[in-house]
Amino acid sequence: MRARSTVKSMLVGSLVLLGGCASALVPSEQIELTRSAVNRAVSADATQYAPVEMRAAQDKLSAMDRALGQDDLDLVRRLAEQAEADARLAERKAMASKRQEQLDIARKGIEVLRQEMLEAPQNVTH
Repeated sequence: MRARSTVKSMLVGSLVLLGGCASALVPSEQIELTRSAVNRAVSADATQYAPVEMRAAQDKLSAMDRALGQDDLDLVRRLAEQAEADARLAERKAMASKRQEQLDIARKGIEVLRQEMLEAPQNVTH
C-alpha cells in the first residue's frame, strides 16, 4: 500500500512540475501573432483611421516587450493577447472607415452626374 502511495505522490509531483514548466515557456507563437496583427493594422492605416485603438495596441506591445525582458511570462501572454485584440479592432475600424470614404466619394460622383443630366438640354431628334 505504501509503495502505491509513494508512486502516486511522485506521479502527481511530476505532473505539477511539468505543468509549471509548460506555463513558464515563452509564448512565442502568441508574440508573433501579436506583432503580425500590429503590423497589419499599421499597413491598413489604423494610425490614421483608428488612432485610439492603434495607440492601445502599440502601448500594450511595448509593455509586453518590457515584461518579456523581465521574464514575467504570464504578463507577456496577457498583454500579447490584449494587444492583438486591439490591433485587430484598429485594423477593422480602419478598413471600415476607408470603405465609408470610398462610398461617400461614389455617392458624390453619382449626385454630380445626376445633376448634370437634369441640367443638360434634351437632345431630341426627329
